[in-house]
Amino acid sequence: MLHTSRLPIMIWLIFIVTITALTNTRVMSTETKYSRTKMNLFDPVLSANSYTGHIKENEYTGQIEPPLSASDADPSNSLNGKICGYEVSWHKHDDIVDDITRNVPFTVDLVNNQPILKFKSNIDTLDCEIQQTYRMYIRAYDCAPIEKRRYSERSSLIITVDDVNEYAPVFTHSHYLFKLHENQTCDSASCRVEATDDDCANQDHQVCGYKIITPNVPFSINSNGIISTTATLNNDQYEFDVMAIDCDSSNNNSRMISQSARVTLKIIKSCKPIINDNAPSKLVIQSDHIHLFDTVNVNACDETCNVQDIVGTVELDTNGLDSGCNHDQC
Repeated sequence: MLHTSRLPIMIWLIFIVTITALTNTRVMSTETKYSRTKMNLFDPVLSANSYTGHIKENEYTGQIEPPLSASDADPSNSLNGKICGYEVSWHKHDDIVDDITRNVPFTVDLVNNQPILKFKSNIDTLDCEIQQTYRMYIRAYDCAPIEKRRYSERSSLIITVDDVNEYAPVFTHSHYLFKLHENQTCDSASCRVEATDDDCANQDHQVCGYKIITPNVPFSINSNGIISTTATLNNDQYEFDVMAIDCDSSNNNSRMISQSARVTLKIIKSCKPIINDNAPSKLVIQSDHIHLFDTVNVNACDETCNVQDIVGTVELDTNGLDSGCNHDQC
């Protein structure tokens, strides 16, 4: 049986032993945690040496192929063995003077542990007509504290800005004038309209179709803008409107059409230059000067002949005189 005078002393000893045990436990826990953090032995490894990303110019998230992932050989139950994020940079090596992530327009964020390509909203809007491809690099890093963090080797990341159909085709001229001789047919040289499209997906700026929108005309038009006759041309002139259709293949309903252009086609009749003179065969001169060609009419076929000069021969009849004459005699 314990003596009552010793009871406070024993309680005090038990309290000291308990405090010491708890303190030692905390020290061991801290040392163990420090040891786990310190033993970061392996760099993360990306799943591929190169990746491609696609993002539409009117969106802020995109996809990466092949699927982006990384692994770490450190214990998976430690921070060192987990992947905490990805870093996108302009350069492959750290010894580049420029800041690695300076002005980089893209990030890769983890959403539900899945990497998502994102466009930074604080940078100008993506516009593939200005820049369609970005050549960058990406690396993974583990979850260790920053001073002990380890990074993977960098892999290439080529990001393509996918076009959004925002520009309608535009004709090179608002009015086309073609001239055809009788019995001449239209071809690529004589009857062709042209439109261009400035969407960046259309690198050749071509359009995929043309259409005559004026009904009941004896013409057709193909995908290259070449106009052909479909019937005999009996009139001297024809006028009709055409439109161009772009090449957007994502959705036929989203294809854009141009403003119409006017086509005028003139038929040039066969013509031979003719000179007519309504004056008598002989002109009697009754004054000291006279206009000889007031009665002459020249039909030079304006559509086919560009007259620069007319040369004629004038014969004077001296009425039998050997030399000289006056106005009463000539």
